[in-house]
Amino acid sequence: MDFYRFDTGEEIVELPLKPDIRKVYIEATTECNFACVTCIRHSWSDRIGAMGDGTFVRIMASLEHLPLVDTIHFGGFGEPLTHPHILDMLAACKATGRKVEMITNGSLLTADLARRLIDISLDWLYVSLDGPSAECFGKIRPGADFDAVVENVAALQRLKKERKIQSPRLGVEFVATKTNFETLPAMRRTVDALGVEKFIVTNVLPYHESMKDEILYDKNVDLGGFGHESVLLATKISPNMKLRTQRNCKFVRDSAVVVTCDGGVSPCYAFMHNYKCYILGREKEIFAYHFGNVNDRPLADIWTDPKFAVFRWTVRNSLYPSCTDCRQVDGCRMAESNEADCWGNQPSCGDCLWARELIACP
Repeated sequence: MDFYRFDTGEEIVELPLKPDIRKVYIEATTECNFACVTCIRHSWSDRIGAMGDGTFVRIMASLEHLPLVDTIHFGGFGEPLTHPHILDMLAACKATGRKVEMITNGSLLTADLARRLIDISLDWLYVSLDGPSAECFGKIRPGADFDAVVENVAALQRLKKERKIQSPRLGVEFVATKTNFETLPAMRRTVDALGVEKFIVTNVLPYHESMKDEILYDKNVDLGGFGHESVLLATKISPNMKLRTQRNCKFVRDSAVVVTCDGGVSPCYAFMHNYKCYILGREKEIFAYHFGNVNDRPLADIWTDPKFAVFRWTVRNSLYPSCTDCRQVDGCRMAESNEADCWGNQPSCGDCLWARELIACP
């Protein structure tokens, strides 16, 4: 095994450079058939498109040299079911013996597609559902058909029951805003009725100025109305609702990596694309940061690059400033983007709401 040694000024650190990725997130596409008010597309300039066959083939070839990968998740910032070859991609990943997951808005989950997902043996299917009624759902996802989405999910569950199987297991993700937060108790009844096994509640990250006042964190919000505990619901995941001192990066903790639809390799969702967002009402420019591209180098080579290894070590040890609650942030030019921070990190995780566990994802 190779090692990389570097001097922090206080100690000599020796990092093992080993291909120990455990989870791979694949963004099959950035296309979507919805126009949600919470969507990142309201603030980015990146191209809209689907992953090419060549890029996916290179990801699959990379997996042969990553023995510890146990989960492959299809998600990112697009609707995976709009990709013309998504079923082939899912099947190819399942053929490697790994657990395979996907998140969807549920609108394209036809009866035929549900049967094919079952035949593929998809392990988990997460559905984004931001309200328990057509009225609430429509405020977040204008023009979307709430009843059709719920029926699609219910039809999948009926088909599983007919076949006497459990997979794909069902999860629901709910993005909490001021608009829909009071519906959480009703959402619990909805997910119970659908036989959901994992209910993920996450806070909204405003990508547009019109959404910056929709945040709930640091508003003394109480999750006591989250609802009763159901015997059907195996796992309930809820976010922090106030800023906490501790920072914990899910992506680094899980030894995860994200591959964009163009093949770019990012350490997390936050660095996948170029966009603007609002951190506690403060506008921030986010620039995509990729440590490599699978079209140029295998994933194992990118992961074991010393620069990427040092980045993960830095995040794991929280060796970056806490911009979110810094008293100097309002006058700090560095906090206006993620390019660099006052501790010398490039890029910076100083304003990351995922690390604060205010935002959650599967």
